[in-house]
Amino acid sequence: MTERSASQEFFDLWKKQVEEGTQTWARMVGQTQTADPTQFWRPFMDQGMAAWATLLTQGPVTPNLLPQWKQFLDQWIGAWARVLEQAMGTEAFAQALGGYLERWLSLQVPIKKVAEESTEATLSALGIPSRSQLTGIARQIVDLDDRVERLEERLNTLMMRLDEVLKTKSDATRRDARRARRRAQ
Repeated sequence: MTERSASQEFFDLWKKQVEEGTQTWARMVGQTQTADPTQFWRPFMDQGMAAWATLLTQGPVTPNLLPQWKQFLDQWIGAWARVLEQAMGTEAFAQALGGYLERWLSLQVPIKKVAEESTEATLSALGIPSRSQLTGIARQIVDLDDRVERLEERLNTLMMRLDEVLKTKSDATRRDARRARRRAQ
């Protein structure tokens, strides 16, 4: 077996894997959307195939393949970036992502509710107060604090009025005592 046929076999194997992966993606996308997946993957695959073909036609595979491999990977990443940028900029992608997020969030609500109920039951079985119970107690403490402050304000107001009444009474008693002394003289 020659070096050229070994590299051709490697290329054919890689091409087969890419095609099978594309078909798998096509089946998955075909189940959820009517868009043609080959339109999405074709530019990427064409560039990848062209890069491989260029790499393999530059001569036989040598032990110093690393620079060629790096060049291929750079082209591969560039192709991915262009294709994904183009795909993510479409309205169809935005709608698909929005639908996915809505489904994900709708699944999270029941899961969260079950987890909270489970946690409440566990804490109750252990005799430990839950967050909702601590929040309720904190609310009651704040309400009590507000009531005490209102009572203090009312008590201060009553004390000031009582002081005024006592002062008025004291002033009246002194006035009466002075009048009584003046009459006695």
